Amino acid sequence: MHSASKKYRIAAVLATAVVVLLLASSPVHGANKKAKKIPSSGPFTLDFLTLYGFFDNSPPGLDIAHPVIHSGAGGKGTFADPITFAVAPQVQNVMKPGTKMYIPSLQKYFIMEDDCTSSGPGGPGTQGDGCDGEFNKGVNEFDLWIGATNKGDNPGGKASNSQMTNCEDRLTTNNIQVIIKPAGNLPVNTTPLLNHGHCIK
Repeated sequence: MHSASKKYRIAAVLATAVVVLLLASSPVHGANKKAKKIPSSGPFTLDFLTLYGFFDNSPPGLDIAHPVIHSGAGGKGTFADPITFAVAPQVQNVMKPGTKMYIPSLQKYFIMEDDCTSSGPGGPGTQGDGCDGEFNKGVNEFDLWIGATNKGDNPGGKASNSQMTNCEDRLTTNNIQVIIKPAGNLPVNTTPLLNHGHCIK
């Protein structure tokens, strides 16, 4: 079975220092905490949002564990063509393959089509605990597909590994509002998260 994981890294910039401080002081990262229940639909505050792409997928490329509307990771962010995202196996009883999600701050739709575990290419030493490891620590983590292919035939086009990594770090966040099983008429920004090496934020 394929699995995907986001490197648990935060960009070495001043804004990141704030994020690290928030994470360190946040009760969700304490030991022996139980992850909050994910609703089957409606608004939800996600503890931790990470991203992955062509270069840090496991194995590198477009492979996904649960193809629903895509044969490989992708999507434009519309309701008809949402972007692939991955979750820990422990929450797939609620976040089943094909479950759609909307993120208001990004104005994009996403669809669950992949597993997020601890088996990224760099292993736990560089990838962190992954979505399953974070869940066991009481943190719900979802992993969005950012794109970044080695050629220009996917939404967002060609990007380098470092461009992908830098954008992943910029977009990684905690305590973000998402809507599970959203209506299909919400505002959409179709600009790719990573557009030929340029990060959306």
